[in-house]
Amino acid sequence: MESIRFQVLGPLRVWRGDTEVELSSEKQRAVLALLLLKAGAPVRRDEIIDALWGVEAPDSVVNLVQTYIGRLRRRLDPGHVPRSGSSRLAALGSAYVLRLDRCDADLLRFRALAAEAREAGSPQATLRLLLRALRLWQGPCLSDLGQSLKGHPWVRAVEQERINVLLEAAGIAVRLAAAAEVIPQLRVVASGEPLNEAVHAWLVLALAAAGSQAEALAEYEAVRARLADELGIDPGPQLRAAHLQVLRQETVPPSSYDAAPVRPSLLPADIADFTGRDELVEDLCGMLASREPGPVKVLLISGRCGVGKTALAVHVAHRLADAYPDGQLYADLLGGGPEPADPGRVLTRFLRALGIHGPAIPEDLEERVDLYRSRVAGRRILTVLDDADGCAQVRPLLPGSPTCTVIVTSRSRLSGRPGARVVDLDVLEPGDAEGLLAAILGEERLAAEPGAAAELVRACGGLPLAIRAAATRLAARPHWTLTRFAERFALGGLDELAVGDLDVRAKLDDAYHRVGEEARRAFRLLGVLDLPSFAAWTAATTLEVSLVAAEELADVLIDARLLDAADHATGRTRYRFHRVVHLYARERAAIEESESTVRVVVTRALATLLALAQEAEDHLPGHAPVRGRAPRWPAPVQVHEELLADPLSWFGGERACLAAGVRQAAAIGHDELAWELAAALLNPALARGWWDDLEDTHRTALAACQHAGNRLGEAVMLRGLAELDHAMERYDSCLENLGTARALFADLRAFRAEADALARLTELRASRSEASRRPAGPQAPFQELSTE
Repeated sequence: MESIRFQVLGPLRVWRGDTEVELSSEKQRAVLALLLLKAGAPVRRDEIIDALWGVEAPDSVVNLVQTYIGRLRRRLDPGHVPRSGSSRLAALGSAYVLRLDRCDADLLRFRALAAEAREAGSPQATLRLLLRALRLWQGPCLSDLGQSLKGHPWVRAVEQERINVLLEAAGIAVRLAAAAEVIPQLRVVASGEPLNEAVHAWLVLALAAAGSQAEALAEYEAVRARLADELGIDPGPQLRAAHLQVLRQETVPPSSYDAAPVRPSLLPADIADFTGRDELVEDLCGMLASREPGPVKVLLISGRCGVGKTALAVHVAHRLADAYPDGQLYADLLGGGPEPADPGRVLTRFLRALGIHGPAIPEDLEERVDLYRSRVAGRRILTVLDDADGCAQVRPLLPGSPTCTVIVTSRSRLSGRPGARVVDLDVLEPGDAEGLLAAILGEERLAAEPGAAAELVRACGGLPLAIRAAATRLAARPHWTLTRFAERFALGGLDELAVGDLDVRAKLDDAYHRVGEEARRAFRLLGVLDLPSFAAWTAATTLEVSLVAAEELADVLIDARLLDAADHATGRTRYRFHRVVHLYARERAAIEESESTVRVVVTRALATLLALAQEAEDHLPGHAPVRGRAPRWPAPVQVHEELLADPLSWFGGERACLAAGVRQAAAIGHDELAWELAAALLNPALARGWWDDLEDTHRTALAACQHAGNRLGEAVMLRGLAELDHAMERYDSCLENLGTARALFADLRAFRAEADALARLTELRASRSEASRRPAGPQAPFQELSTE
């Protein structure tokens, strides 16, 4: 793809390679300018319409905007494929985004240099970088679009960034006796800002510091006269203080704290293809933009790794930038890694971004906190604290002024901050997840394989990081089909979700290694179970610990976002793994546990499930069960009390687990466990009408028994399928299965089971014979036939 460069710091200009791209239409140039000013963030269509037409928008304005976008796309990407993920200019619903990560833009270079300057180790280096940033300006922002976007807040915001950097550079230059280096920039900006007292105050100080005291005094008089003539006011305190310093020949301020307030802008770029969560974003923006009196507004976004906490926080922060004109601060607190960020070092960064450097930054942490809170007091500043480790790390970074707002992201819920709004972020809904895939890959590629796209989203569990990693790999390999990738994912697991810095396994590694060894072992062993969810007693049995200890270990894993808790209808907490986390747990078990240990753990868990299921079955009406030689394992006493109180409800809670247990038992070759678990589900399934579960479990166990030559299990499964056939009015199949089961019972000398099957056969044949001689009517339930 051919390189492309944009200039907005001066006249609007575009180059593709070495050739300048001509854009003749004023409106078309203005649309491009708006996209560039948002620096890679989406621009809504209504924002474009308001900026270019306002209340005078014609009825065809939507078509006009789409026309301009189409023309721009053809100019910027002559060889682009419509609606593909490769286009620099993408449509996201009713918004458009210019993907500046694929281009070169002077505005982004300016911001990058300014950010680098604030991280520099010395005032000299900071000044050098700030001056480099200022030299990128070739005139006022979008100077050739004065009529179309004159006075637009986005243009003014970029101009203010220039002023903030200039004032920061002026303060450092005056202190370093290098005022001459910044005077040319001050003159240029002062000429375009004739009434900006802060700019003229620093020009006065710089001129005096460079030895031009008479010129400095003349500059002050010119500004004073202009203010009086045009506004009818006297100079403000900052300009008067600069004049007084010149008269006293005190041109170096006592510290950088006396410099004009700097407007920091530390937010990372917004994600161009941010998808979904529309209602949540609108809700949070409305809440955080409000200026209602009260304490500092704190929003905590919590959730598992990869769920999109940072993306949401940064997206909301960019949406709120205009509501916080005094600046935005951002820090990655590295809470998910082995070494969380030191709050003291973060405060130093913040103070530098606010214009305080060198010895003016206190060594003592408490004094640093005091200076930070004093510096932001009364200013509307938005701070994003990303990936926080805990309250102790966040607390020193919270401002004290109610004009400020803080967004915190963390894997934990950070209890201990009263009044904070907490958002527990969940995975994307299937529609939004497929929307994210489409934003990266293009809608045409998804439309070609809708089933594979849905399967990929399901395999990723709706986790944005997993979806983005998968989509990024697919985008880099346009010759791959989604079906092929889904097959690779099924075989390769998390290896397929690693590309560049998008690595799901690495994120989970961080969370895994931050918990203790006992919790890690619990994570591994619980992860080998194929159960869709499980109760605390399952964990206790699996881990061979008490019920209380199992719940405590589960809570540790929940806090680390390695396990999820879900309230069940019975009021008891159940636990489950996210699909991707479950894959990771199995990986850890394969690495750190032996095959024999895994088999013992699975067998013990299923043996406990079987023991409880058969105990519950004994308290339900129905045919006399046939039992085999599968192992049983005792469960905690409390579980028996709950089970006996309502056996059918217990089956309802464990129904999915019983079905999954049958499948896992069959998969590991434990045919005895498979058929006995399936048989235990028969009576409650008939009572509740769980036909699909009954058929799935019985056919799975039947296949396992036939493969192992387990004739008793085969007979019991055939008898159960006959029960299902009768309930489903499949009478021919019912007779066939019952006949085969009776013959097997006879060969095995299982006389009671054989007699039961024979009685059922006789009754069924008689009832069918009678039915053929009378009008059709309701039949007696098959499970009520006599077993005598």
